[in-house]
Amino acid sequence: MGKTFLLELGTEEIPHGILTDAIRQLKEITVEKLSAAGVEFGKLFLYGTPRRLAVQLTDVEETTARRTVEKKGPDWNNAYDKDGKPTKALQGFLAGNQAKVEDIEKRDLKGNFYVFLTKKEGGEPTSELLPKLLKEIILSISFPKAMRWANFQTAFVRPIRWIVCMLNKDVLDFSIENVRSGNLSYGHRLLHNEAFPINNAADYKQALKEQNVFADNEQRKEMILDMIEKTADRLNAKPYLTNELIDTLVNLTEFPQIAVGKFEEEFLTLPPEVLISEMIDHQMFVPLTDLDGKLVNNFIITANIKPNNNVIEGNERVIRARFKDGKFFWEEDKKSRIEEYVDGLKNVAFAKGLGTLYDKAERMRKLVEFLAGDIGYTDALENALRAAYLCKADLVTSMVNEFDELQGVMGYYYALNSGEKKEVALSVKEHYLPKFSGDKLPSLKEGILVSLADRIDNLFALYAQGRFVSGSKDPYALRRQTLGIIRILIEKEIHLDFAKLLDESMSVYEPFLAIDKAQFKKELLSFITTRIKTVFKEYEFAYDEIEAGILTDVSDIYDSYLRIKAIHEARGTEDFTNLTVAFKRVKNIIKGQKNVGVNEGLFGQDAEKELHQSFVSSEKPFTQSLDKKDYARSVSMLTGFRAPVDKFFDDVLVMDKDETLKNNRIALLARIDGLFMQFIDFEKLVVE
Repeated sequence: MGKTFLLELGTEEIPHGILTDAIRQLKEITVEKLSAAGVEFGKLFLYGTPRRLAVQLTDVEETTARRTVEKKGPDWNNAYDKDGKPTKALQGFLAGNQAKVEDIEKRDLKGNFYVFLTKKEGGEPTSELLPKLLKEIILSISFPKAMRWANFQTAFVRPIRWIVCMLNKDVLDFSIENVRSGNLSYGHRLLHNEAFPINNAADYKQALKEQNVFADNEQRKEMILDMIEKTADRLNAKPYLTNELIDTLVNLTEFPQIAVGKFEEEFLTLPPEVLISEMIDHQMFVPLTDLDGKLVNNFIITANIKPNNNVIEGNERVIRARFKDGKFFWEEDKKSRIEEYVDGLKNVAFAKGLGTLYDKAERMRKLVEFLAGDIGYTDALENALRAAYLCKADLVTSMVNEFDELQGVMGYYYALNSGEKKEVALSVKEHYLPKFSGDKLPSLKEGILVSLADRIDNLFALYAQGRFVSGSKDPYALRRQTLGIIRILIEKEIHLDFAKLLDESMSVYEPFLAIDKAQFKKELLSFITTRIKTVFKEYEFAYDEIEAGILTDVSDIYDSYLRIKAIHEARGTEDFTNLTVAFKRVKNIIKGQKNVGVNEGLFGQDAEKELHQSFVSSEKPFTQSLDKKDYARSVSMLTGFRAPVDKFFDDVLVMDKDETLKNNRIALLARIDGLFMQFIDFEKLVVE
């Protein structure tokens, strides 16, 4: 039976938005570092509160795993100088691995010779190794923003105040700056803010619980949800909860408690999104609805201690003041029609060199016209053009200026208040969809047109200026916006030719071109193709299926999806697998060979005649199936080649001594491969 290990890192309050990712990183880095060092253990538990990050391991072995490892060193030609003495490269390799010259060997690796070292590792006492690894684990955690404190050079999310590090009852000694590890932790900041000893690493959760700290995130989540549900039931109400709000409440507390607050019923006349946004996004309250889903004038407060009347009344005063502001903005904004706000967009810059938001809305209207014709949505054009004209107007209203997360939502209400058609108002609201991965999509054709136009304008305009996405550089979130385009086109089953759309709209973006037109188009389609290859993996397509089905830069996203879907569905059949193997062989045969054209009169064997006949009879129907985008039929016709191809390779010697026969057979295979390459490159598929 192994020992229990505990590492607790005590800090000043960690921001709730960072804590979840910090816990994830701590888990991944711990597993990676300990596994690499041969530290064996049973279960791993992660804990995180605003004041601490902790990891607990059970059944930790007393010594590291014994194993044989091979390490590749420098090129053999660079290992010794002209006098036969070890070079600095070899000396460094030996020193880094604590080895001698006689320990190494010369090994061939793909035609080149390298230094290799085979050595046995492991057997070290875990208690001696762990302290060396722990500082590295802790400081490997990255944060959006880190800080230094006092005059130290170490940077962490917040100043480190204590470290607990134990193996069973024994303290493992190490330090970060002036903080040395021990067995002393701290309880709840307000209820038990003094040091207390942890007597055994296995007792961690219970020891903290006695100090009013529930270290387990899942336990705090269950407690919070249980208290919320029971309180809502008592009020004959339902809680309005989001996953983000639940995570926030868990990450804000160590000893979660709840209370009920109240506000005046008059505020219920405001759009519910205004009230919900203020309660959730700004105050982290849980809104309540009646059993029919309508907001009621109560809310739930989650706190880190039991809230008293002063705390409840204080929260009520804050929310009341915010709601009063919202009501004032609502009433003032409604005094003007939504179209009266459009002119105000002329004073709001979109992006450097790309004009104002008014200019962007005008470009969107032009794109909407092109899109409606290209995807067959002309019946929605009139409403879509109106929605595109109004969709950014709420950005200059008082409400959205104060509550920017309500953009689009307030446009919907102000459009309805101004007498706009419901289709127009809803499209103003939904043109921001999807906002994130997995979010819902616009429900109307009008909303789809405006949503696509918004994202495509961002993409076209920024790429026209040469502001390409590269590596981690994506300041305008074009990857996310392109994901939205891809999802809409696939899930709404829309064929859109991007190359055609780009040509149609070139006059719109020419004034902004900072690069050559050809480069503009090339970079744009290349970026879209790269994003598609990444996104398609989320549809559970294998990487080799994607590579085999995307043969050039993608112009029609939905078409590419259908092609790869057909390949994916056929992948598991025996005929398709065998055909893949056969055409990999075809690729190898025709590679580097000259194609002299097919002469039917030279076919003497039945197998080559049958294969040629299969090609002739399939060529036109196969091309027609591609034109009609009937890719299930395309795949069916492909697999129909299995029998004649197998027979051809069984009965016919392609590389005949007769050069004329050989070239004719190669030409036949090349023609078939050329036909199939319109749909799939078998060479890219991996056959296990």
